[in-house]
Amino acid sequence: LGGVGAGPTESQIKIMRMAAESVQSANIEEQYHATTQFRKLLSKEENPPIPAVIECGVVPRFVEFLSQDEHQQLQFEAAWALTNIASGTHDQTELVIQAGAVPLFIRLINSPHADVKEQSVWALGNIAGDSPNFRDFVLSLNVLPPLLQLMLQLLDEQAK
Repeated sequence: LGGVGAGPTESQIKIMRMAAESVQSANIEEQYHATTQFRKLLSKEENPPIPAVIECGVVPRFVEFLSQDEHQQLQFEAAWALTNIASGTHDQTELVIQAGAVPLFIRLINSPHADVKEQSVWALGNIAGDSPNFRDFVLSLNVLPPLLQLMLQLLDEQAK
């Protein structure tokens, strides 16, 4: 799917355009499948098309999906997509912050779903690891108590 420095292929662009429309729909199944398509594109090991995904305007919608507690799989796919975007450049990470994802990721550390918890911790790690300013921002939102609680839960489960 393209070499080093290559942008998205024509087929990827077509998929992203169609998926962007579905992400904006009111149909949960369409939202889920489209978000999964974006996540798969963003999960490429080399040169994920982060700028092209951002240009589709889906980041704010993915952040909205983080609040969809009744749709755990959609929540998970959105968290994973945002985690991958936050692993990009400083500006891409900042976009995830500006979209309001950090407080939602912190809340999701307490999700009843292990995969959502794990993805939220990954996202917060990508964001906090980007720069001292972003680290301080994440810390200012009181991330340590839920993280420590999660660690204690995991230790307790291992002890059993």
